[in-house]
Amino acid sequence: MAPIKKILFPTDFSANADQALGYAMRLAGIHGGEIIVQHVVGNYFDKHPHWTTLFDVHEAQKFLDGYAEHLRKDILPKDMGDVHLRTVISKGALPDEIAALAQNEMADLVVMGSAKGVITNKVIRMTNRPVFALSAHARGQDEVGLRKVEKILIATDFSPHSKRVVQYAFDLKRMFDSTIYMLYVIEPGHAVNWALRQGHLVHAREKMREWANNQLVNLTPDEFINDPTVIRLVEEGNAGSTIADVAVDVGADLTILGTHEYGAVHTRLMGTTTDELLTKTTTPILAVKL
Repeated sequence: MAPIKKILFPTDFSANADQALGYAMRLAGIHGGEIIVQHVVGNYFDKHPHWTTLFDVHEAQKFLDGYAEHLRKDILPKDMGDVHLRTVISKGALPDEIAALAQNEMADLVVMGSAKGVITNKVIRMTNRPVFALSAHARGQDEVGLRKVEKILIATDFSPHSKRVVQYAFDLKRMFDSTIYMLYVIEPGHAVNWALRQGHLVHAREKMREWANNQLVNLTPDEFINDPTVIRLVEEGNAGSTIADVAVDVGADLTILGTHEYGAVHTRLMGTTTDELLTKTTTPILAVKL
């Protein structure tokens, strides 16, 4: 993983967005990076032109610049080093403008506060940049702490490119000296569940768990194979709900998962899981495009 030098932080000036900003500042401060503070002005006035006399993009830019100056003076910790703030006003649909700026700036990370997750999920689908999303139910910064990410949960589906996400997680482990929890969720489906309840497929659960654990071992970088701070977990159930539950159970400071595009299936595989995580978990989520 390359150093996180450029972070895009879209904001609607909400409390949830301001809380996400704390994570952006901490991550940017590691390598003295830049935070691009973006505010997207919606296209409402294109549909209702009679209100345009009350609206001025230049005034919005002045407001955003004032907001950034407030952050610089009153919010940014004094020990943040060379972190630089830059402001951008974009006009259009929120997810489109966020994804476009992330791509144009080649941002290393997009950090978003997510009230309900709808816009965040769209951004995750539209961009190939990693997206750090703060759940609407996230604990305060004083509770989780920004100085160190002590516990990282990585959820994997063993897809062909999932090793990239694992490498990303272990790079963060090296950066923060964190404990890693590697999780695979078995989703057997209704037919298999019915067969298991009827006593068919003898020892199937044990065999599935053994196979999954072996896959987790194979995904672990060689230097961490016998590391006691790398813990492998195999659970069974709905992926989104189970990942959220495990994140709470282990006290994870960050949950990492990969996202991929498989046409229509993409919405089910990625959208449903991230939707559930953003609405249920208290853990920040880092989505890495496979």
